[in-house]
Amino acid sequence: MAALEVETNVISTSSGRTLQFVAISTICSVGDNIIQQVTLPKLRINVKFLQGDDLEEFANQ
Repeated sequence: MAALEVETNVISTSSGRTLQFVAISTICSVGDNIIQQVTLPKLRINVKFLQGDDLEEFANQ
């Protein structure tokens, strides 16, 4: 894949769930908070759930 994309920094995973874990664990640590709409595996990262795309609700979080 790296050769096809002419890229040197490539990560290959066996599933989309693994890729989600790699992406989130790269930027988050235990005790961090993120805001999202989709449930992730329990990674000991606090998650706040928002309904829809209300920007005021997002700003208040």
